[in-house]
Amino acid sequence: MRRKGILLIGILLVVFIIADGFLPGLVSRYAVQSLKELTNSDNVTVEVHKTPAVLMLTGQFDQVTVDAEQAKIDKITLSSMQAVLKDVQLDMNALLTQKKFVLKSVRDLTVTGTVPQAELARFLDANVKGSHNAEVLITPDKVTVSTNLSLGAIAKVVVTLEGKIVSDGQKLKFVTDRFLLNHVLVGNIGGTMLTEIPLLDLKKLPFGTTIQDIVLENGQIVIIAGNHAQ
Repeated sequence: MRRKGILLIGILLVVFIIADGFLPGLVSRYAVQSLKELTNSDNVTVEVHKTPAVLMLTGQFDQVTVDAEQAKIDKITLSSMQAVLKDVQLDMNALLTQKKFVLKSVRDLTVTGTVPQAELARFLDANVKGSHNAEVLITPDKVTVSTNLSLGAIAKVVVTLEGKIVSDGQKLKFVTDRFLLNHVLVGNIGGTMLTEIPLLDLKKLPFGTTIQDIVLENGQIVIIAGNHAQ
């Protein structure tokens, strides 16, 4: 009986060693395939941690870290995005059989994304009717947008907007404080399509989260989202 017990312990140790050797890599590869599709990014890395690793088969993870470059979320492309998830439960059936990253629960989540001013200018030309050759300048205290706006076939005007980036929890938008028409200040244009410009909806992310902070830096917007257990 003692010999059988020792043999059983030996088999379990071998299983744990094998699991430690191949499970993290396997899970990471499957998660990368799914997240590449979800973010439209060609450069995604995923690191998974669980001790012992064999418990990953139950979908339990101590930490999952995701890094993506040029990640398209909604209609905006983030130059970089990092997500750190702690005490995670994944749907392993969906991951291993369908290569789908499905988050069942997470105790602590932080997502950080960066939007460069050039991407914001591209977004405006692509999504604001009549906008051409938009230019965006981001500084720590404000966002300035300048664009050639076509008003049908009759006229073209130079529109300059000064404002800020705000959120309502999940949606990010540009809110105008000052409006200039052909470089002449005409005040706030409440009620027009340029008063508020929707930019990003975090519901498009594979993680259920809300925006916690927005930081304006020279040349870029840094979005910090997450949910943290008390």
